[in-house]
Amino acid sequence: MHSMPLSMDPAPSPPPRMSVCAVASLVLGLVLCCPLTSLAAIVLGAVGLNATKARMASGRGLAIAGLALGLVGTALQVAFGAWSYTTIYAPLMQGPAPALRAGLDRGAAAMVEQFVAPEDKSLEAEATAFLDTVKSRYGSLVACELDRSTQAPTPDSKRPEFEADFEIRFERATIKARSCTLITTPDGRLSMKLRWIELIDPAQGDLRFPPAEPKAP
Repeated sequence: MHSMPLSMDPAPSPPPRMSVCAVASLVLGLVLCCPLTSLAAIVLGAVGLNATKARMASGRGLAIAGLALGLVGTALQVAFGAWSYTTIYAPLMQGPAPALRAGLDRGAAAMVEQFVAPEDKSLEAEATAFLDTVKSRYGSLVACELDRSTQAPTPDSKRPEFEADFEIRFERATIKARSCTLITTPDGRLSMKLRWIELIDPAQGDLRFPPAEPKAP
């Protein structure tokens, strides 16, 4: 009798290893507050997807999740950056210009609204006198630029106020100015209102509004 040879089943192939890039993408994607980690999560997620697509590694779901989190984190950071620029940085760089322009174009009440000021009707009278003097001396406002020779280009995030020097070009003269903007109130609310502005004019005399600095709210 001839014995039949026993058929040998091939050894099962080992399961694919977990993709390191997929795991790293998910971990970095969870850190939504840092632009670099979000970008790294997107790159590593794409690499992880490519590896798992060819069945060379497992963890496709992790790569997809990391990639999605990276995209969400980047979108949130871009949105926050745009909000910070338009709401905080750009107004600080304009200094006293919006308040002066509002007052010269629409009257004293419009200028007073731009200031951290108490509910005091006498301020409108003082604002009217201030604006009348500005008009008679200099005419209409043309442009206002931060004086970068004396001021850092970005405000100190640890301080609730931003005090800076500016150069203001009016219709009939260009003068130096200084202003102080309250960024946040003591209870943490966003303010972005002026505490005071001062127009520096050695020839005709300096102008300041309000004449006395208002008390902190």
